[in-house]
Amino acid sequence: MDIDLLSKMVKELILDNDVVVLPGMGAFVADMVPSTFSDKGYTINPPYRRLCFRPKPDEGDILVKLYADSNNVSVEVADRILRGFLSELKSVVHQKKTVILPGLGRLRATKENNLF
Repeated sequence: MDIDLLSKMVKELILDNDVVVLPGMGAFVADMVPSTFSDKGYTINPPYRRLCFRPKPDEGDILVKLYADSNNVSVEVADRILRGFLSELKSVVHQKKTVILPGLGRLRATKENNLF
């Protein structure tokens, strides 16, 4: 497992799902942002989906199931592999304070090690 594969899987899943849980770490959440007018009112900005990270773990296993299906392993093995990788990733974020997820953005940690 590597950061590129994780980013690719999350990116694929977030297109069809509003929440993608990273086991033991948190969840990526796609929120709808309504259309707005520009400052002078001449332009309408269309609605869009904003991706954010919620550090409180949610329940959900679509990422684990995708990894299991893609690699022909059981859900239990996939869960163990993902949790191990995400534990290491969390440590890296806490040490370096930022990790780039290709195609998604940056995962950062505050001074108190809260992820966003």
